[in-house]
Amino acid sequence: MQALGCGVQALHQSSRRALAAVGELSSVNCWGTTFVRWATKKASSSSDNGRTSLPKFLGVKKYGGEKVITGNIIIRQRGTKFWPGENVGLGKDHTIYSLINGHVKFKWSGHHKQMSVNVLSHLEYGRIAEHKAMEAFAHKNVFKARGYMQQACFAYHLAGEEGREKLVAMDPFRIKLLESATKETENVIEAKRLKGIELAEKREKEADEKRGFRAKKFLM
Repeated sequence: MQALGCGVQALHQSSRRALAAVGELSSVNCWGTTFVRWATKKASSSSDNGRTSLPKFLGVKKYGGEKVITGNIIIRQRGTKFWPGENVGLGKDHTIYSLINGHVKFKWSGHHKQMSVNVLSHLEYGRIAEHKAMEAFAHKNVFKARGYMQQACFAYHLAGEEGREKLVAMDPFRIKLLESATKETENVIEAKRLKGIELAEKREKEADEKRGFRAKKFLM
């Protein structure tokens, strides 16, 4: 009987080791063996892009020369990459916003060694644009002068009664500039037309030379 008991115990141990390899738990009593299967579930993998944070919408919202009103956000930033200048405020999250109605002006700040953001009144911005238009016209840059003139007219139009007086005083220069711009435009169109004709003649001449070379080669 003792030998039979040892044989049953050895069989039980070998069965337990074999079934443990396939994830099963075995239990043995003196009369038989009962098998119980473990519950299994695959573990879920983690994801690197499962965040739900909202975007911050950082960056420049109003560019140089754009019209702004009081409270308009000009720049959203983290840190003072852009320094607040005249007529602008700095929020606790470093947002720069306008304190008056006017136009945005970016300017290099030598003291802070970085770009500063300013808001100029309509009248002041119109004066600056008018001055730049006159400088460009003096240097024969008609199209650049016309662009500055359009900015000056827009700013003076928003400046109220004083701005309308500036527009009336600026009429002679504006008429002269428009005449020069029209003439310059006609000259540019004529130059492009002549250049196109010259290019077409050159291409036609090259084609004739190629046809003559092929004919000569064929006769040889």
